[in-house]
Amino acid sequence: MEYTFAAEANVLRVRAWGRDSRDVPSPGICQSIFAAAKEHGVTRILIELTQSVALSAVAQFQIVDRMPSLGLTPLHRVALVHHTPGLREASDMIDIAAANRGLNVCNFADVESALAWLG
Repeated sequence: MEYTFAAEANVLRVRAWGRDSRDVPSPGICQSIFAAAKEHGVTRILIELTQSVALSAVAQFQIVDRMPSLGLTPLHRVALVHHTPGLREASDMIDIAAANRGLNVCNFADVESALAWLG
């Protein structure tokens, strides 16, 4: 998986593409994103995803479960925008697992809705 990120105003904007597996991506990706947010002094993160397949429900759960150990706190807000049709709907375990842990991580169908939620 490839990704880029840039700080824009009070949001770290991440674009990720090229993942073609349902397995959990390397924790280094999340760690790099959270480190960049900290470096830029932002707690709002917009991640735009263009992927071939959705992560499995188990992989979604594992990612969310691992996020606090990688630097995510309840002060952060992470909006995930899926540009591949059907992948937002297939990623609902992220929303459920995050809500159960008091984390602000949500999936969105479009950038505008995600930015409005990020505030």
